[in-house]
Amino acid sequence: MGTFTLNSEKASSNETVRVIYLNGVLDMNTVIDFEKKLKELRSDGQYKVVLNLKDVTHISSAGYGVLMSVIKDFRRNRGDIKITHVRSEVYEDFELLELPGLFRIFKTDQEAVNDF
Repeated sequence: MGTFTLNSEKASSNETVRVIYLNGVLDMNTVIDFEKKLKELRSDGQYKVVLNLKDVTHISSAGYGVLMSVIKDFRRNRGDIKITHVRSEVYEDFELLELPGLFRIFKTDQEAVNDF
């Protein structure tokens, strides 16, 4: 099992947006921390989120399941989850699951923040 960390901060150019930096493997062993963070944001009324996946090497079905289970709630509350810096090996899975049609994917955090 690899290490997994996540850190979040307010976007400097738009304080209504939270950027979450994920690092490592998002799988059934680590998805609990990820889901907990998303629940905290919702509890705080923070529905505009950018996920920076620059340092994510793999996302399992558990990770994708969490993303798909929360997106409607974020959008229902006038927010969204936008994704940035997706590595090619992770993007292949995104395409197989047809997630580019569900989530907007950007090259940079600033592009995603500007899209809100």
